[in-house]
Amino acid sequence: MIVQTHSPEQVVREAFRDLPAMWNKLKQPIERLQRSVRKDRSLRLQPQLHEYRSHEGNNWLVAILPTKKVLQIAPFVWYRGADGYYRAARIVQDGVCFHISHHVFEQYAARFNRTGDGLSRMKEFIRENMDFGMEYCLDNDEVRVGVRHGYIIGKWVVPHKLAQLITFVDHGKLFEEQVEQMDRLDQQRADGLRPLRTPGGNVKPWDLPRPTE
Repeated sequence: MIVQTHSPEQVVREAFRDLPAMWNKLKQPIERLQRSVRKDRSLRLQPQLHEYRSHEGNNWLVAILPTKKVLQIAPFVWYRGADGYYRAARIVQDGVCFHISHHVFEQYAARFNRTGDGLSRMKEFIRENMDFGMEYCLDNDEVRVGVRHGYIIGKWVVPHKLAQLITFVDHGKLFEEQVEQMDRLDQQRADGLRPLRTPGGNVKPWDLPRPTE
């Protein structure tokens, strides 16, 4: 079970233990949604959020985005730290997982949603920003993630397996080089909606601009 004092790596490790039960629990809701999407095209590209509490006591928010041919599914496990703030982790079984610090949710709320409680704001962030585009720096441990509503700065916890996301920046505050990177990350996310792709194949190294002589 995830506890308040767990590190990001421990949170992800506990979440992986839940995955078989979580997918089994979602089997019927996913089948119902697939049938609904076939009958009602207005459901396409409308993100949904399914809540699940595992037998181990872990809380899950599973974001689902119906497209024309497939359902894009992104599981997040969430918890409250010892300081009372909400945190979450995006769990990817065969790729990079992301632990999202409470700073990201607070900065997002300051820009997009100052009302409601912390849990509601976290749910909104996950529902609206479930798909990630990612690049990483070859020279250090920095990671950059693009989501629908902005740009997130982070670092590796375990290289190429787990990243900690720390700072959210909305589009209007990006520097020129960040805007260029954001365009690439947006393209990654768009490519990720295609039904046929190699898992993790759209993740490309990001190298910082070299000093000009």
